[in-house]
Amino acid sequence: MPEPYPGESLLSWVDALAGLNRISRLQALRYATFIRPGSSVYRPSVRFVAHLPTEVMARVEFTTGLSAGQLRRITLMHYADGVLPSAPSSTHRRTIAMWLHRLQLAQPIRSRACPACLRENGGRWLLRWRLIWSFACVRHRVYLLSACRGCGGGLHQVLPGPGSSVVCGQTDWHRPGYVCQRSIWRMRPPWLSDAHLLECQRRLDDLVDHPHRPGSKDILRTLHLALEDISGGYDLAPSLPDTDAVLYRRWHGHGGALSYLDDPLLTAALIKIATVGGLAASQEVCPQVDMASWSTDGFPRTTDVSPVNQFGGTCRAIACLAWVPPGQGVVVHTEDGPLVLCPTHVDQATSASHRSVPPPVAEAFSPRHAVTR
Repeated sequence: MPEPYPGESLLSWVDALAGLNRISRLQALRYATFIRPGSSVYRPSVRFVAHLPTEVMARVEFTTGLSAGQLRRITLMHYADGVLPSAPSSTHRRTIAMWLHRLQLAQPIRSRACPACLRENGGRWLLRWRLIWSFACVRHRVYLLSACRGCGGGLHQVLPGPGSSVVCGQTDWHRPGYVCQRSIWRMRPPWLSDAHLLECQRRLDDLVDHPHRPGSKDILRTLHLALEDISGGYDLAPSLPDTDAVLYRRWHGHGGALSYLDDPLLTAALIKIATVGGLAASQEVCPQVDMASWSTDGFPRTTDVSPVNQFGGTCRAIACLAWVPPGQGVVVHTEDGPLVLCPTHVDQATSASHRSVPPPVAEAFSPRHAVTR
């Protein structure tokens, strides 16, 4: 039995088990009893990377020696109530699947990847590559890949047959018997030269690697609101600031479909706009964005200063379409999360934040205003 690699995913560990014992992935799943012995089920749910039921963990613990805590740490439930919101009370696999689908924060079916990292660690896939917050590799200064360079299929999917950590293994339904044997390790991802995005990824990695540290949840939730704001109303957001050419090509080629869940380049472009967009050339980016506070408290507070707007977005006041650049406007905390308001609505935000009972959201601002318009 291989030892879990620090930060790796459940499927990666299964592949390591298969490679160590020179068996297929499906055999490894059966021998480790992820599939109940004698069951007619051909394979586990494609979403088993997200969550293992209690009875499965008990069975696998008895077979492999991995504790329930170790097994939980290599599934997406490791991030629940931290980087990801609290999981639903029901742990049925369909409930978990719907929960993840609504969040639009994690991809349990496929993974992003840095081929250089896979070459160095022997093919161990990191769990955080399945989160939208991983768009680049800081170590190798490249953007992550999310699709095979050969067939275009998603990387590291749960397949019953030839799937592995080394080759793509996707089948082409239009070509019977064809299996893509493109080496994932040899794929070449785009280079990352944007120093600002490199620092953003470094801070995001720190937050994700400490998912339950105080402040991480608020920071990532606010950034996610900004990304949703831009993707839902990109025609009202600022243009993409100066960055790598590959991002310009991706941004101008999206055709109005801003689905960044499985697209690291589009995620990087949205983060660039959220953290820099709207700032004039004469303004200092670093003081406005204040990335140093991402790792401690997302909303610094003093007696005289309002919470800081770290990520740009459209003003959440009803019928207001003003773009609020990072470091400007105000942030007001509500039951639905932190919302950004433009300077015109400062008085509105101040009066709302000092009420003992929060007013209905519709009275002053709408948390989904920018997304649903």
